[in-house]
Amino acid sequence: MSVLYIVATPIGNLEDISIRALRVLGEVDFILCEDTRVTAKLLAHYNIKTPAISYHQHSSEAKVNEIVTILAGGKNLALVSDAGTPGISDPGGKLIQAVLEKLDGEAQIESVPGPSAVTAALSISGIPTDKFIFMGFPPHKKGRQTFIKKIVQSEFPVVVYESKHRIIKFLEELEKISLATPDLAKPDNNQYPISNKISNDKLQISKKTNLTSVVVVRELSKMHETVYRGSLESIIKKITADKNDQKGEFVVIVGK
Repeated sequence: MSVLYIVATPIGNLEDISIRALRVLGEVDFILCEDTRVTAKLLAHYNIKTPAISYHQHSSEAKVNEIVTILAGGKNLALVSDAGTPGISDPGGKLIQAVLEKLDGEAQIESVPGPSAVTAALSISGIPTDKFIFMGFPPHKKGRQTFIKKIVQSEFPVVVYESKHRIIKFLEELEKISLATPDLAKPDNNQYPISNKISNDKLQISKKTNLTSVVVVRELSKMHETVYRGSLESIIKKITADKNDQKGEFVVIVGK
């Protein structure tokens, strides 16, 4: 039975790849790449000669069928994104669904776990992470305000990705909507007994603001990795103060 391996690759530092991932990338017949030029750098670094096939969010149905046909022919494939774990805020999930539907058990799908910007950022955030919501990239236009309102009103910490082109805009919109959104917190007598003064104090504190902490992480695992903590106002000032701080990829964690 052929195998489609879902292989996590470094989000920055090329050393952040598992021995298993390197073995799989070297042993499969083809590597499916979001951008063959990006993956070529990783493969060259580890002297891996496996041929690559382009597969990305704009790939046609014909390309998906081509990949399914390759698997059906008994070839083993590895799917990688430009960085991190395929299927997490990238089109890998669509390919996996197509393989499941069209091959119906004739091909095995196997995870080769590793780096993910979501978990990497959460691990250094200092924000409680027993429960959190990941919402990917905010919409550019339609639905953007509704998207941000959901972040502000969320019961749990929220993680989003944002590009260098829109990071300042996103943080400013987040601050504006947060200040404009009435706190929806309501007393819960089971959680905050009226007879318990300490619990009532905690309730009053929780009702002052929807956002208690924000962490912005830039260029995770890379040379210029930077972590911004504090109020939205202070983080915006820090990032806008230096054009270099507006470069790279960003992960934003909004705590509660």
